[in-house]
Amino acid sequence: MVRFKGKRGVTAVLVAIMLLMLLGFAALAIDVGYGMVTKNELQNIADSAALAATRQLGVIYQSLTYDQQQAYVVDNGNSDGAIIRQAAKDVALANKAGGAAIAINDSDIIIGRWDPDQNNPLPTNLNQPDAVQVIARRDTIANGVITTFFARVFGTQAMSVSARATAALTGQSTSDPGDLELPVGISRWWFDNNACNDAIQFNPSNSPDSCAGWTSWEYNSNDANLRKILQENPNFSSPDTIANDSVFNFIGGQLSNPTFDALLSLFQRKGYDVDASGNPILDANGNPMHDATGTGQEIELCAKPVETDCAVPCDATYTTRLYYPDGTARNKHEWPTTVVVYDSGDCSNPNQSILIKGFARVNMNNVCNAPYKLIRGIVECNYVDPEDKRGGGGPYGLKGAIPGLVQ
Repeated sequence: MVRFKGKRGVTAVLVAIMLLMLLGFAALAIDVGYGMVTKNELQNIADSAALAATRQLGVIYQSLTYDQQQAYVVDNGNSDGAIIRQAAKDVALANKAGGAAIAINDSDIIIGRWDPDQNNPLPTNLNQPDAVQVIARRDTIANGVITTFFARVFGTQAMSVSARATAALTGQSTSDPGDLELPVGISRWWFDNNACNDAIQFNPSNSPDSCAGWTSWEYNSNDANLRKILQENPNFSSPDTIANDSVFNFIGGQLSNPTFDALLSLFQRKGYDVDASGNPILDANGNPMHDATGTGQEIELCAKPVETDCAVPCDATYTTRLYYPDGTARNKHEWPTTVVVYDSGDCSNPNQSILIKGFARVNMNNVCNAPYKLIRGIVECNYVDPEDKRGGGGPYGLKGAIPGLVQ
């Protein structure tokens, strides 16, 4: 009988231990699980808030010219910082985590510049920012801690959880049919070895100064098709283009004189004359002028007897005007446009089908027809396209206004 009572005592102790273990497992399963669910809800809120705030930043950039974008500073005489932060707050308050509406503190909304190699947190940088980081909390700092159910038996009354997300305006990743007007691509290699605002020569493609090539989009690679593209034949417009998916045909070598004349005419139609300061010359309605001759602001271009740069400002020595194929006299002229970046590890002549890696913005500033056949421009960086283009493409200077999550 004594031995039986002893067994009952041991059983009671084992039951007590097992109950404690069951409570521990319950705390783990319910309280930790509840904390994880709340953290996932906070992560969704942080993701959405960061995207909304960065999208607002993209909208601001879309209203600015290239030069204005290069000099843009948040809160420098504007209320943009408050507008960007409010976009994040509005999204957060429209959602709940752990049953509570989530308020975001200003200190938990960081406006800065995204660098893939940097660590958390995003460094604050209001000079040309392109990213917003948001922290959503359920802790003593904001929105209150989440209370436990069973873990309080072990002295844990509450848990703190938070989530962080960063969205950024990254490289443009898509272009709609017809968006690309200049049938030229730049080698990816160029961006690995050059800086923003560096000059680039597109043609001749076998020149040591050139790191680009002609593309006929998805059409057969020949001079005739390229001329149709340059003449804006609607049957030869650029297709829907997706970075890391689309493959274009590239053409090596020189083009015929008629095709190069077609390029010079396209340059004439799409670009605008600029004044001595490099600003577009505007007409009475405020629109850039394709031909500003007679305004007094134009800079006339003249032919130089022996000069590979076929267009230079007139002076006392060179007095022969240069002309477009239609007979219009040429002035100093620019055409900012978007071109594709093709996947190549060097600047060799692209003479095959090549994967498109992304998009770049180029300000073409000179097209020289025969006998020089030169195309020159400046690769412009840190520019958000004024149209609603998605990010996610390569880092080639042109950014989409629709952000993506990067962290």
